[in-house]
Amino acid sequence: MKQLLFYFFILISSSVICQQRAHFSQWASHQMAINPAHSGIKKCIDVRGTTRGQWIGVEGSPISGVLTISAPLKIKRVKYLQARHGISGNVLYDKIGPFSEYKVQLGYAGHFNFTKDDRLSLGISSGVQQLNFDLALARPLDPDPVINGSASQIFPTATFGAWFNGKNYYGGLVFYDLIKNKWNTIGKNAESRVQSVLTGGYRFRINENLNLLPGLYVSYVKSAPIDFQVQTIMDIQSKFNIGLGYRNTDALILFLGTSLGSKMKMMYSFDFVLSKLGPSSFYSHELTFVFSPCRGFTSQNEGSPLFD
Repeated sequence: MKQLLFYFFILISSSVICQQRAHFSQWASHQMAINPAHSGIKKCIDVRGTTRGQWIGVEGSPISGVLTISAPLKIKRVKYLQARHGISGNVLYDKIGPFSEYKVQLGYAGHFNFTKDDRLSLGISSGVQQLNFDLALARPLDPDPVINGSASQIFPTATFGAWFNGKNYYGGLVFYDLIKNKWNTIGKNAESRVQSVLTGGYRFRINENLNLLPGLYVSYVKSAPIDFQVQTIMDIQSKFNIGLGYRNTDALILFLGTSLGSKMKMMYSFDFVLSKLGPSSFYSHELTFVFSPCRGFTSQNEGSPLFD
């Protein structure tokens, strides 16, 4: 058992470097969770929640969740295509082994249309995060003098995001952890680093009832391997979604989604683990719920480049 825990925490230590932020497969269905430029991008309130269990069955495996709410600021336009504005709030929870994180942020974004379809959005969010370490849950094989013991600290945090979309495409760029924080109470070298994420996607219209939505996610943080995910979602009659994805670090992903009436939607994803944990039948599950009172979900504004 001790050998299993030792091996597992070696994986965790590498994962913490690569996953400085909580990892989600359904980033395309929950853009607000990764990019503050989506604050108020739709013309109504938008509420989304995602929960993820990674490597289910492994003791101390990652558990993550994020809840976001986004709303436009109702400012009367004087001119056609005048800039719009929006606000947002998000709460994130992430736990992996003896480490846990709580984060609360408020965001603002401005949306600037060059044409009816071409739009640039710039957003920023800031708040606080609490990082915790429970030495009792680490259970090291031998005492480590570098680790000071259990600790909890609160830090300021800031994120900047940019988003550009046309009628059938989108691209986003985000920079996280703009405020450098050092977690001195846990060790000598525990600190945050700026992490960048690039996203992009396109909509291929097959016919009136069928759209293909390929997407790309690339994450980079200094001194860690590049993490990227590619996926293709098939939208059927604006009611059902099915797709496949691949993450270079560890997984093949299956996506299933359905509309729950005109104002709600649900998306489920299953990660088939391809890393060394795979043969032990440890898989990952993720679930996203969406509530939006806009005029129903259509292939033109949900899961595609356009967010009306």
